[in-house]
Amino acid sequence: MKARKPSPTEVAQKLGEAMRRGPNVPRLKTWGDLVDNLKKLKEVTPAETYRIVQEKLTSDSIRFNWKMMRLTMYVWERVKEDKARYLKPKIDTVRAVVERRRFEDFFYGYYPDLKFDPKREIELLNKLITEKTGYAYLVEGYYFYEHTKRHIPKKHLEAILWPKK
Repeated sequence: MKARKPSPTEVAQKLGEAMRRGPNVPRLKTWGDLVDNLKKLKEVTPAETYRIVQEKLTSDSIRFNWKMMRLTMYVWERVKEDKARYLKPKIDTVRAVVERRRFEDFFYGYYPDLKFDPKREIELLNKLITEKTGYAYLVEGYYFYEHTKRHIPKKHLEAILWPKK
């Protein structure tokens, strides 16, 4: 859940109050202190807390990994369509990917505290594959054929992602 952006007046009032009172940073000496202070935040779930700490302490980026998982599932679906000798329109492929149980399982694996909304995920995946910012990740070297360790060659990727009409 995203917090709303405070107005400049609210920010100024908070800063003024903090300047008068001094720093309001809790002294945490035990794990119990940490848990007690996290419970006071009310909007933060344990899963969200863990995700934030994991992202800060490791080089793993959940957002990047989730983006690559979605793109991989899309590419694999396009490969299956290519094997069947018929590439569907991209939006139909996106729908097919998002409607699979595997997609939802991975979604909850990366974001256990969020609610899965298929309509929103279809929009986001479609946006990811159609905008130029996503093209940087649709290149040779990022993708293997499903259930193998063979890279999908550039020629095949281009044929399934940007077919010639």
